Amino acid sequence: MIVVMPVARDREAAGAPEVSLVMPVWKPEPAWFREAVGSALGQRGCSLEFIVVDDGNSVPVSQLLADVADPRLVIVRIAHGGVSRALNAGIGHARGEWIRFVGADDVLEPDSTARLVRLSGPERAIAYGSTLVCDTGLQPQRMIESAVQGEALLECLLGRFDVRIVSMLFPREVVAAAGPFDPAFEVNGDYDFVLRALEHAPVRGEQFVAMRYRRHGGSITAGPHAGKKRDLQALEKLLDRRPDLRGTRPERVARAAAHLNAARQLLLVGRRGAALREVAAALRVDPRRSLPAAIALAASAARRVPSKVTGPLRRRRAQPPP
Repeated sequence: MIVVMPVARDREAAGAPEVSLVMPVWKPEPAWFREAVGSALGQRGCSLEFIVVDDGNSVPVSQLLADVADPRLVIVRIAHGGVSRALNAGIGHARGEWIRFVGADDVLEPDSTARLVRLSGPERAIAYGSTLVCDTGLQPQRMIESAVQGEALLECLLGRFDVRIVSMLFPREVVAAAGPFDPAFEVNGDYDFVLRALEHAPVRGEQFVAMRYRRHGGSITAGPHAGKKRDLQALEKLLDRRPDLRGTRPERVARAAAHLNAARQLLLVGRRGAALREVAAALRVDPRRSLPAAIALAASAARRVPSKVTGPLRRRRAQPPP
């Protein structure tokens, strides 16, 4: 059952907002959650509604935000069903012309949503900015950014569209055309959703910080093999929709990248043997393009240290809010 909390009642009197921010929440860290909520409500330069989806938390989100008296805040409580169902519930309540998905422990830059709206423009493109990956104290670690403009589906498969979903803004008609997040994914189905969205609109982006992504143990909810399975599952769904891509270079690159990304994650947790098996799988799929990254990963495994290679297949794709 879906319950919309009374804080949302006043919103019916106002016109439709420009942007709907949708935040799924499951077992949040209270201080980080409050900071994320503050950054969402602190967006400047655009009208918005902020839909927080309580994914059946034992302590209701309405209690955590009892002192937040902002008419733009809409709290939707559902039975626990995972992040995809929570995102779909949020989309179902969204009234904005654009939709942005945000994480419950990340921090939006104050003017980022308005800038993304301007980027989308009359073309109604999927707008994007950069993601600043931070530690738990929001100290910067690395930047995730891209320079791709226009049609981006093949660029995404080739690993050149390097964007997180929390730094993207989708026109509502693109969200409708892409369809809902797929709960069949064992882990976050953001890659699948982004691939579907890219079939319906071009992208337009700039290299500015749109989101500070807080990296911590809980933000990596899937193991290396689960992540690989997710990537390959999303790829197979795309190939079912686009059989013309089967047997092409983008398919080979995407499959090899899934194995190489799994290898990197396995090295991070010290599983060298499993990592080398993933490297071998990547070489079988696409030996020429995989070789430089494979050599670097194998050398890293021999040194027993995490790989820092940024080979041609490394991708830091769009991810859903935790």
